[in-house]
Amino acid sequence: MKKVIESRLKKKYLVQKPIFFGLIGSLILLSLYFLVLILANSPQHAIQEFARMWYWILFLVIGFGIQIGLYTYIRSYIKLKSILGIKGNIAATGSVSTASMLACCAHHLSDILPIIGLSAAAIFFNKYQILFIIIGLLSNIMGIVYMLRIIQKHNLYEEDGLTKKLMTANFQTIFYYTLSLSVIIFIIALLIIRRN
Repeated sequence: MKKVIESRLKKKYLVQKPIFFGLIGSLILLSLYFLVLILANSPQHAIQEFARMWYWILFLVIGFGIQIGLYTYIRSYIKLKSILGIKGNIAATGSVSTASMLACCAHHLSDILPIIGLSAAAIFFNKYQILFIIIGLLSNIMGIVYMLRIIQKHNLYEEDGLTKKLMTANFQTIFYYTLSLSVIIFIIALLIIRRN
């Protein structure tokens, strides 16, 4: 009976809850995207912009949802262990998710700045919109790898199943490679944008 209860708790806390919150996070971010564009211009403009940049927006939304799901998984794992009576001294914060969310949404400043009277800044953000999107994507990838590194470092996974296979990767090394590659991609994107 104890194994059945433990199995149900694991499914609820480590599968259902992270997926639910990841989907909710994605939907909220997508809703904010449309809300900003609708308030700044019109519903038609929002649809046109989404049709023009749907692949970028979906990558940002999915990456953000994955980060929310991983953050929820970390918090749920810690809570589940305390419910089951297993002591642990692990702290996890949402600063990476928050930073990624801010970087992800920074490019939308070009839509809202003219409303508040900052036309010069709006021209700047509009010119560098793709760069801000790339920064958002790179920060999403780094946030995901960082959270997987936390899960691996603190053994916040079960010793069986898919998570064990995933945790065989060296996320410390992957994180540094991702960071290096992000800097290179950022510099290349900046040079291309400045040339145009």
